[in-house]
Amino acid sequence: MNDQFDNEYYERYKRHILIKNIGGQGQKKLGEAKVLLVGLGGIGSTVLQHLAAAGIGKIGLVDHDTVALSNLQRQTIYTHADIGRKKVSVASNFIKNLNKNVDVIEYDFFLKENDSTKIIESYDVVLDGTDNIEARELINQHCIKQQKPLIFGGVSGWEGLVSLFIYKNSACFKCIFTSNEGSPAFLDCSSEGVLGVTTSLVGTLMVAETIKLICGTGQLLTNKLLICDALTGATEVLNIKKNETCIACQFVR
Repeated sequence: MNDQFDNEYYERYKRHILIKNIGGQGQKKLGEAKVLLVGLGGIGSTVLQHLAAAGIGKIGLVDHDTVALSNLQRQTIYTHADIGRKKVSVASNFIKNLNKNVDVIEYDFFLKENDSTKIIESYDVVLDGTDNIEARELINQHCIKQQKPLIFGGVSGWEGLVSLFIYKNSACFKCIFTSNEGSPAFLDCSSEGVLGVTTSLVGTLMVAETIKLICGTGQLLTNKLLICDALTGATEVLNIKKNETCIACQFVR
């Protein structure tokens, strides 16, 4: 590594490096980290911007959708000119233009259509940016099998949820979300609606959780559920716990 690259690296990341519980070592950890993002919609659009800006070394992008006009209300990396294009392609180009040092891997399919286990096993942490229960449960199950930390985010209307599942024997998605179909974890924004900025709020909190996890700092949302309400400005953190009879993870210790 030459001096010019050293200077460029420091100039890019010095606001991180100056933070005492990140510093140079923390930034190095971010640069070595491998993060898989499933879903490139409203939450995913925000997540990938901040992952790339933070200097995550490898980012995997999973989505089989194309950009639609209705996406532009909240999916902020896409433009009118992108309508009809594959989201993974547009998102990959966005990251490369933002940070050339990030290794981007495109998975142009829905996770359930392929061997998810092989994909997930090559990453350190998985972020769930999907918006349907089938995908969420599948991601949860594969993360349990691989014992990969799963950072979850859900939105509906003005409300958002964030948690860290499957980390150091903590609760999984199914431990908490079993039959509460009124929760943002279960709702589809195409039928229930969503405030655009709520997806950005949740996505930003998910990336903050990712950075804490990778750098080994701060208080993580293990066995906790963060609830934020943009309408009232209220934020609440609920204590949750592993369900010992959970059908998804009860036999994994």
